[in-house]
Amino acid sequence: MGLKPAQRRRLSAPIVPALCLSVLLLGMAHARVPAQGTPRMIVITIDDLPGAEPGTDHAVSDLKELERINRAIPAILKAHHVPAIGFVNGWKLEITGQRDGRAALLESWLDAGMTLGNHTYSHPDFQTTQLAQFEDDTIRGEAEIQALMSERGMKLKYFRHPFLNTGPTLEAKTAFEEFLKARGIIAAPVTLDSQDWMFNDVLGLAVRNKDDGLAAKAKAEYLAYADVAFDYFEAMSRQIFGREIPQVVLMHDSALNTEMLDAYLQKIEKRGYRFVSLDEALADPAYSTPDRYVGPEGISWLNRWRLAFGMEPDYQHNPDPPKWVMQTSKDFREAHMK
Repeated sequence: MGLKPAQRRRLSAPIVPALCLSVLLLGMAHARVPAQGTPRMIVITIDDLPGAEPGTDHAVSDLKELERINRAIPAILKAHHVPAIGFVNGWKLEITGQRDGRAALLESWLDAGMTLGNHTYSHPDFQTTQLAQFEDDTIRGEAEIQALMSERGMKLKYFRHPFLNTGPTLEAKTAFEEFLKARGIIAAPVTLDSQDWMFNDVLGLAVRNKDDGLAAKAKAEYLAYADVAFDYFEAMSRQIFGREIPQVVLMHDSALNTEMLDAYLQKIEKRGYRFVSLDEALADPAYSTPDRYVGPEGISWLNRWRLAFGMEPDYQHNPDPPKWVMQTSKDFREAHMK
């Protein structure tokens, strides 16, 4: 998915001390279950179909590896009765000699009962892309997805912004929102980013170096970080809305999740969540809260909605993965750029 501008800055900035984070979480009234006693709801969204190489934005070059990823992940989702949505980058289908095989991978998602959304054709960053170009890339990304869904009587409905960047200015953001509305497309929000792409980078490095110890450590830290992130954003939901709203989680179509998605979903189930569709989650009144945020950071919609309640976005205190994971991912990506 590429290194977000926010991550570039935060990697070079001081990491929030663990004690400060603990105090912050306690101050936001940490609890494991909603006070109202109702089941928690959650949407699983998977970006960058059909797969991305660890350490880079490039498509996985090995079709057999892609087949492994895109058979395993939908099967795990189906086993947990998760009505997930996978967001597709169209350019990753257009690899010489592999186009039909890669398109068939999307069929495996639909066969498993999932749906698909548009993640643009080439994954441009709206923060640095002209509005007209971004719109063109969005239209181009729709074609393959809509064709596959139409064959099954389904309609393309959702769009996911690359890097969660929704526009460099209020004018560009508003214009693109109107563009999507005119096409009958809804922008899919994110309340919790799993940051799994960084852990996938570390796992990719471990596999390359045949370092079983590093691989095991990365997978363990991934699950540990999940609890920290859930604690934080559940608490933020209660702070803003006085209750827990349905969470929308961002994950990626990656080798990491062929190994760890089952355990991740089990962790979510133990926290009392019920898996729901994006349609069902967005029916919650909280999702009609206006998004007034304009800025260079691809931040959680929970932080965006703080503006509507007269609060400032507080993404600077979002919990980060362990510093060593962030640094290893950064170094791995920089090595790929050379």
